[in-house]
Amino acid sequence: MVIQLLDKYLQNQGYIACKTEYPQIKEYCKEENSCVNILQLVDLKKDCELTNEQFIAQKSKISEAINKDVHILSLVFYENYSDALACVWDEYMCWLIDRQNLTFADNSDRVEDFYGLKEELGRWLIETKALIQSGDVNAISRKLMSDQEREVYLEKQKKKPSPVSVSLVVINVIIYCTYFIIGEPFITSGQMNFELVSQGQIYRLVTAMFLHGGIQHIAGNMILLYFLGQIIENKTGSVKYGIIYLVSGIMGNVVSYLYEMVSGARYVSVGASGAVYGLIGALIYLVIRKTQGLNIDKKRLFLMVAYCIYSSFATEHIDFAAHLGGMLFGFIVTALLCPKGGKAEGES
Repeated sequence: MVIQLLDKYLQNQGYIACKTEYPQIKEYCKEENSCVNILQLVDLKKDCELTNEQFIAQKSKISEAINKDVHILSLVFYENYSDALACVWDEYMCWLIDRQNLTFADNSDRVEDFYGLKEELGRWLIETKALIQSGDVNAISRKLMSDQEREVYLEKQKKKPSPVSVSLVVINVIIYCTYFIIGEPFITSGQMNFELVSQGQIYRLVTAMFLHGGIQHIAGNMILLYFLGQIIENKTGSVKYGIIYLVSGIMGNVVSYLYEMVSGARYVSVGASGAVYGLIGALIYLVIRKTQGLNIDKKRLFLMVAYCIYSSFATEHIDFAAHLGGMLFGFIVTALLCPKGGKAEGES
């Protein structure tokens, strides 16, 4: 599996794979200006019978076959260190790599670097070891895909529905439609009201999230919920996304309640804006953590956040405390649930 993963990695780096007469050796060529760089991948499994003469002869054949300056580096993956030494002897342009632990052997007598490859390969070995140890079959399978296969796979994943986002939109719309059946009492029974929450009607911290004051109000929130929700849910997973949404909405209302307590202001409010702003906070965190596949320009994100904050203060009858509280807790909850950022595109 390690050799297959390295094969895909090298081809993605622009190397062209070539077979040799020895099944243990595969070569990868890459033309660089006036020279040709060649990586010779040697797979020394246990009791491998590749001799030093065969190893040296194959290197000579490469140089003779190419009418350019040729630079050759051998990457020797071994199971038995003694077999590896017997094969390469004192070959300078060569690195020995422990196949089981995916670490470099003592290569102090060999070439220090090969056009920056040492650091890149070292990083690849660490990432591959962690991937194999995780046992994530799906992730390993994607690593083995060709570029074309991966593009098709990712395209399918982008079209994959976001069940929690869609469900939340449907629930909000159904509840809004219920308003036309029951009337005003339906809104007043669940809206945020400082006095009633203080009297023990804590449920209003939740119910207010699913009530809206008009078609323009719900339309704006649901559009943001649907499009932002798909991005966040795809990157965090449905369960974590649902937690981020609900906690952001509830804590946005809590912040609003505390603001009224401190300021003495009194007003009633409804809407999913606190939860939606929580998604903006989640997006900020994922962008800061450089989540793979989330290509959003930081300057544009900053302008969007600045505009959202400005509109929260500049527009009348807007519960700005719930907005800012939702955004803050969306950021915090996402950081707690996804400390390393979101998952790669299509990761389950």
